[in-house]
Amino acid sequence: LPSLPVDATVLACVEDRESQHCAWMRDSPSAVITTGVLEGPVMRIVVDVLLLLPALLYQTTLAANLEVRGVGVDLIAVVLASLALTQGWLYGAVGGLAVGLILDCVFGQMGFYALQYMALGMLVGLAGFRFRLDRYVLPALALLAAYVVKEMVPVVYLYFSRAQVGWGYAFLKILACGLLNAAVLVPVYALIRRLHRWDVISAPIFRFHGKKW
Repeated sequence: LPSLPVDATVLACVEDRESQHCAWMRDSPSAVITTGVLEGPVMRIVVDVLLLLPALLYQTTLAANLEVRGVGVDLIAVVLASLALTQGWLYGAVGGLAVGLILDCVFGQMGFYALQYMALGMLVGLAGFRFRLDRYVLPALALLAAYVVKEMVPVVYLYFSRAQVGWGYAFLKILACGLLNAAVLVPVYALIRRLHRWDVISAPIFRFHGKKW
């Protein structure tokens, strides 16, 4: 990369990234600029965190009250899967680990939720990369499969703790929750895909010193 430009050059390149003078900015959109400018990937992370926060609040406050016979939407899994499909498996795994650790702190079960959501984000992201899941049916099926794998963590825990569980009902509940989450994924994934194409997020840089994007 060339030496970082002064503010005037940066602002000129914001207006005209196609010029030869600004080729460095166009060819290296992930370059970090330290003169009052943030790059697009940073903005995308900020937006994705803001998307996960309502899901986290819903899951820790309202989710249990809105379940019907133990079947409900795992909004964290839905949003996380959408992000993993758009950003890749590593992004999904790190996001799942971070959200899972927060849930572990809230419920006092260190590592329990972190492992589940990390696995879900990674598996959905890998499926999206391996099979090029551009439509909505296959991403929904990918989430269904990953959700079933995610729920195997508590199932294994209950099995080895010799808990008295109706295993047939438990697996039907997991399948029903997976199908419900897969259905909810379709509109959420469509919204997040559209959001990630927004210029404010996809552009290489944006200004934040009291100025509009």
